[in-house]
Amino acid sequence: MGQIQTRLRDQFRRVLMVCAIASMQVAGIAAPRSTWMELGSVLPSQQSIGLAESMIRSKALEQMTSLERREYLEDHPVSVVHGPRGKLHLVDGHHLSWALLDLSSRGIMEAKAPAKVLADLSSSGEEEFWRIMRERNWVWLYDAADKPIQPADLPLRLRDLKDDRHRSLAWLLREEGCFEDLDQPFQEFYWARYLRKKVTVNDNRASTLRAALLAAKALAHGEDTVALPGYSRQHAQNPHTEISKKNRRRIDSLESRFGESDSRRR
Repeated sequence: MGQIQTRLRDQFRRVLMVCAIASMQVAGIAAPRSTWMELGSVLPSQQSIGLAESMIRSKALEQMTSLERREYLEDHPVSVVHGPRGKLHLVDGHHLSWALLDLSSRGIMEAKAPAKVLADLSSSGEEEFWRIMRERNWVWLYDAADKPIQPADLPLRLRDLKDDRHRSLAWLLREEGCFEDLDQPFQEFYWARYLRKKVTVNDNRASTLRAALLAAKALAHGEDTVALPGYSRQHAQNPHTEISKKNRRRIDSLESRFGESDSRRR
């Protein structure tokens, strides 16, 4: 009798596992799986990135050993979707992917990264594909000035992504602990949308980013940011009048690309 009960329990568990996997296969949505992929031909699902953020990521990866880079990338896989006509669309990880392409162009490492395949929509038509992408929040159809665009306006290469300086500011603000990282697609773009109305960021120079970040920190916990994803009433790291050492180092690392490090002035 005990053996029969054990077999029945095992069969029941297997049925539950099959049902769980099947439930994720609606409209071609499969359980995420990981694989290493080349980044040169992947299609972006947004028109812009924070260029300063991507350059900071590139610098950080450059300073790692080969083993450290591999371990970091395995811990931070990008997310992709198979689209019509065999095209691969990047959903999450645009800044990291741009950084890897930057390092590849300078002969430091290959432009390859581990990727989670979120769905295989290769059998979909174009209209159905973009409908699903919108529904799943897998595409950001706004330009660097936050104006609406169409899927046809998305760039065909990661190298062609435009610079949204407020997107870099939003990332730096998150790294200050001013809002929580929800691991939500395009979370920082919502904060960039808010900051664009409040804070001027004319360029990516160190002095500009420092001033903008301090201004953004003073705004981060106001009542008009409550609806933003990751909003927190508490400031996790530093007072509003200071910038964390980590972000100061990051901003200074941009000197070789944009010039004017503030480190000489302190």
